[in-house]
Amino acid sequence: MSEAMYRSKRKEPAVPEPPLTPVEAARQRRLAALKMAAGLWKDRTDTVKDGVQAQEQLRNEWR
Repeated sequence: MSEAMYRSKRKEPAVPEPPLTPVEAARQRRLAALKMAAGLWKDRTDTVKDGVQAQEQLRNEWR
């Protein structure tokens, strides 16, 4: 095997990522949960799209 081929097949060692702080780990878990829930109701036609109107509907049901 030539030297050039050897170099091209050799993999550089991966640089390990620094450990996460507990706060950063919690932040990443929260962000992942929010990304999964984003757009959850976007295709629904039985609810209003405006958040203020939705809140007013909820409050009217409680009265």
